[in-house]
Amino acid sequence: QIAWLIRERDIAAANILAVTFTNKAAREMKERLRELVGPESESLSVGTFHAVCARILRREIHHLGYEHSFVIYDDADQIGVIKRVLKDMDLDEKRNQPRAILSAIGSAKSELRSPDEMKRGGETHFEDIAARVYGRYQDLLRANNAVDFDDLINLTVELFEQTPSVLSWYQRRWHYVLVDEFQDTNRPQYRLVRLLTQHHRNLLVVGDDDQSIYSWRGADVLNIRSFEQDFPDARVYLLEQNYRS
Repeated sequence: QIAWLIRERDIAAANILAVTFTNKAAREMKERLRELVGPESESLSVGTFHAVCARILRREIHHLGYEHSFVIYDDADQIGVIKRVLKDMDLDEKRNQPRAILSAIGSAKSELRSPDEMKRGGETHFEDIAARVYGRYQDLLRANNAVDFDDLINLTVELFEQTPSVLSWYQRRWHYVLVDEFQDTNRPQYRLVRLLTQHHRNLLVVGDDDQSIYSWRGADVLNIRSFEQDFPDARVYLLEQNYRS
């Protein structure tokens, strides 16, 4: 589809964004496009959701009060922050396991829930503790000019929603957006896609609601099932034709 846009529709490669879920898939897509369209493929924006959002934030995160040199915390860093918060709150790690709390925070972020929203929705003592830790966890990340992988997407959504001029710039840059494995998108990823395409409406998604494999990290199959409602002008093709738009 990307090669067709460039060759047959004379669309500038620089105006196309292609997003997938793994670095391997992104590399394979880049290699195929290099074979199909040659050097022009270097102007394409191709990457995972996290990589694309990281590039955006490196340029724009000052709008949210961070410095451009922000650090991306990995799993070990995140656990370290959780342990520090538990110590500061005088909570026993054995009774409030850092890994379980981090998982709860990740689940909240995959639904775009803030610490306050997580606390209001909590029904158990553990959920109350996790929500309290979540708030301090975010405060510590911000104090250290750091983000975690979930923040890469959530902060980009926040950036676009709070700074219309920035969103408009990226909408003008990427006239055509393509998303592979759409059934694996979570709520923040889908909101990001909708924000980017709400003006030009040039969106192609490829997915199969029977093939979702990332529900454990917040993938919401309802995204693909509600796609036609959110994009009523879209054309939908059967999987037998190898793609859905």
